[in-house]
Amino acid sequence: MMKAQASSPTPKTSSAKPQAQAQASTSRSVSLTVKSVGGPVSGQFFEDIGSFNFSGTAEPVRSGQRVEIWYYGADHAWHRVRSTSTNSAGHYSVSKPVTVAAVRQFRATLGGSPASSSTVKSGVVKVTVHNAKVTITKPKSTVDSLKNPTVSGSIYPAMSGVLVHFQVRRSNGGWHDKATAKTKAGGKFSFTFTTGNSLLRGYSVRVRRWDSRGQRWETSGAAPIKRVKVLNAQVSQTTRGMVADTYRSGCPVGPSKLRTIRMNYYGLDKKMHRGVLIVAAGRVKSVEASFNTALKAGFRIRRMVNPDHWGGSDTKQMEDDNSSAFNCRKVTGNPYAQSPHSYGIAIDVNTRENPYHAANGKWYPTSGKSYIKRTPYRQGMITKSSSLNKAFRSHGYFWGGLWSPGTDYQHFEYDK
Repeated sequence: MMKAQASSPTPKTSSAKPQAQAQASTSRSVSLTVKSVGGPVSGQFFEDIGSFNFSGTAEPVRSGQRVEIWYYGADHAWHRVRSTSTNSAGHYSVSKPVTVAAVRQFRATLGGSPASSSTVKSGVVKVTVHNAKVTITKPKSTVDSLKNPTVSGSIYPAMSGVLVHFQVRRSNGGWHDKATAKTKAGGKFSFTFTTGNSLLRGYSVRVRRWDSRGQRWETSGAAPIKRVKVLNAQVSQTTRGMVADTYRSGCPVGPSKLRTIRMNYYGLDKKMHRGVLIVAAGRVKSVEASFNTALKAGFRIRRMVNPDHWGGSDTKQMEDDNSSAFNCRKVTGNPYAQSPHSYGIAIDVNTRENPYHAANGKWYPTSGKSYIKRTPYRQGMITKSSSLNKAFRSHGYFWGGLWSPGTDYQHFEYDK
């Protein structure tokens, strides 16, 4: 609340006292107090929220005395904003909606501009109208493509129940509403960013609210979010249930010596996916490092699912182009030899794009027939120069594509 009484014709900020003494103009005078009404914070003014209430007393006391409220504009001139009249006690009160954010200077007069030396006027009352705004806490600029980060923020002044709009745009597109919510205590809000999950794209996000009085949008700054390739490998102890169809009593390695790696991979569909490999405990770091190198290089993988999905059948999972590791079984096409997959030290990748020539003379899988011929190169194929091949070999693995006979383009096996 700010008060003033009559003063000089030029705008002069009132003293620290809430009420300035009016200059005498004969026996006539007028005082002015400016209060905030309908705002969220007592005694403060905010853009397009609540009203200015102008009140005071005119002397001599009589009913019907005209009182005018003036403000000093950016053009360095006084402008009348309201007029009213006193009651029988000489008191007046009138209101005006708060509009733009600015430092405002007001004066009351008994008629006429405060610029005139002959006008009976109050002292200057200066108030600050604060900017109403929307802000967001900027999320990390790059995120795992498979994660959905939270975008949070608040409106100022803090008000609950205000509708806010969460907007997203592509780097080369327009803004689109993705969600709406009402602010909670403290004017806070939060949204979950789900747009483009699994894609490798860049976006911008922002939040805004509609200012119905000002007929405009109050909009936060924009924040970039780029979905990127991240391995995000998580390792856990393999349980009996995880190898229900790929382990049985008598196998050389049991669940206690195995580890389950859940990690992201870049698909042949140009999307990110979450896959699972079960390997020997001692091979975890080398497997993680190799797939991470390949992921960064953009190597693509069709599928990475627990072989239990096919009941542990190697031929069935190969037909479906699955990448896998542990599977306690005989060598496909050679029932007399124990597969190195039984020890969790071998990994098959993109079985369709990288077929296997078995000892019985057959190529597996049948769906990979067109890939027996290794030129031209197609996505998912493993060659001597493939990033995945180089990575595995640097960690002590042998690539089956070098075997002859028994070429196995899909196969990596720890050979130390």
